[in-house]
Amino acid sequence: MSTSPDRLAHQRRFYTKSLFIGPAGLRSGWRLLLFFILALMVVRLVQFITIRFIPGAGALLVGTGRQGGELLPGGLIALEVTDLIATFFALLVMSRIERRQIADYGFRTRSGDALSRFTEGLVWGLAMVLAICLLLKLEGHFSLGPVALSVPLAVRYGLLWALGTLMVGFFEETVFRGYAQFTLSSGIGFWPAAFLLSTIFGAIHLGDHGYTKLGLVTAALFGLLACFSLRRTGSLWLGIGFHAAFDFSETFLFSPPNGGLANISTHLFSSSISGPSWLTGGGTGVEGSVNGLLVFAVVFWLFNRMHPPVRSAGMEMTSS
Repeated sequence: MSTSPDRLAHQRRFYTKSLFIGPAGLRSGWRLLLFFILALMVVRLVQFITIRFIPGAGALLVGTGRQGGELLPGGLIALEVTDLIATFFALLVMSRIERRQIADYGFRTRSGDALSRFTEGLVWGLAMVLAICLLLKLEGHFSLGPVALSVPLAVRYGLLWALGTLMVGFFEETVFRGYAQFTLSSGIGFWPAAFLLSTIFGAIHLGDHGYTKLGLVTAALFGLLACFSLRRTGSLWLGIGFHAAFDFSETFLFSPPNGGLANISTHLFSSSISGPSWLTGGGTGVEGSVNGLLVFAVVFWLFNRMHPPVRSAGMEMTSS
C-alpha cells in the first residue's frame, strides 16, 4: 500500500517532535545537555576574562594552584568560583525555560531546616574520614604526626580550606545531585538516575592523579550516598555539608598523604601512611580502600536507620 507524501511528512514531524518533546515539554536528556553546554560556555568565558584581566589568575586557574605537585587552597577557590558562577547562570537559564525556581532543584526546605541538615552533613563527613583513619591507625598503617603549622597559619589555611571545600560541595552537589538528578529523574525515575549519575561521578575521577579501580568504586558510592541523603531528606543541604566536611577532613584536618605526595605545607598535621593501596587507598585517598568500603557500608546502614523513608521527602518530578 502506498503512502502519500503528506502522510510521510506528517510521520517525520511526529517522530521528530516525539524525540525532542514529551508530555512535560523538552525531554529530560536534551534539557540536561543544554544545561551542561551553557555551564561549559560560561565557565570558559569567565576563565578567559579572569586570566586576561586579573594578573596572576592564570597560574591559579590553569595550574589549579599547585606547587610541587600539591594542591593549594587558593587555586581550589579560584577554580570553584568560576565553576559556581557558570553553574548558577546555567541554573538560572534552565529555571526560566522550565518555569521553575532555582530552589526547586534541591534547595527548597522548611524554615531553619537547611542549617540543621547542613550541620548534620558536616558531622557525617567528619565522622567518616575519622573512622577510616582510626581503622588504618589500628592496623598500623597511619600516623597523624605532629602539628605542622603555627597557630596563625593554622587559622589562615583552615579558613581557606574550609571555604574551598565548601565551594566544592556546593558545586558538585548542585550539578550532580541537584539539576542533573532532578532532570534525569523526570525521565527515567529517581533511582535509575541516581545509579547512572553516581557511576558517571565515579568515572570522571579517571582523570585524577593516582586513582585506583577501587577508588572509582568508592567515588561512585560517595555519589550514591549523597543521592540517598537527597531522597530521605528532600534537599541537597545534608549532602553539601557531608561533601564539604569529607574533603576538608581529608585535606586540611587529617591530611593523609595522597598519591605519595607529602601534602603538609598548608595542612594541619604532618601525617604519614604506609601499606598496600587496597588497604590505604593509595592515590585515591583513604576512602578508596577496603576500609573505605566497610565504613561506607556502615554509614549507609546507620543513615537508613536514622532517616527512615518519608512519603513527602525528595524532589517532586514529572515524567517527560
